[in-house]
Amino acid sequence: MVTNPLDYVEPLGKAGASGFTFHVEVSRDNWGELVQRIKSKGMRPGVSLKPGTPIEEVYPLVEGENPVEMVLVMTVEPGFGGQKFMPETMDKVRTLRKKYPSLDIEVDGGLGPSTIDMAASAGANCIVAGSSVFGAPDSAQVISLLRKSVEEVQKNN
Repeated sequence: MVTNPLDYVEPLGKAGASGFTFHVEVSRDNWGELVQRIKSKGMRPGVSLKPGTPIEEVYPLVEGENPVEMVLVMTVEPGFGGQKFMPETMDKVRTLRKKYPSLDIEVDGGLGPSTIDMAASAGANCIVAGSSVFGAPDSAQVISLLRKSVEEVQKNN
């Protein structure tokens, strides 16, 4: 999370980033400009929100004239890895999935073998996993398990 995401669009675009996700909480004054600039650099725009931020705050960005293509629901407070997954954030994922059936919905924070089914069944189709993958004895096995959970839910919907 950075306080002025506009400062990072150009460098990340030049570095070859394919996507750029910014926090809704720090970008209220320039959402339109930010999304347009991200797209102009060939990146896919996404918006993230912290656990305490109401889901309605991202609606203008998903429904706008120049919409974001992904919403990231933080399932922990941003700042450091290894935090405990907050299951109450799944209400936001369910709400987004119902309102926007084809939207990419990403979750980040505390995702691993014990929480992936909850996130996938709520409607998340993009998963960020750090500690559960990099701290595992067999990272490939954990990645496979996470992927399988999401794919199974998508196949059955």
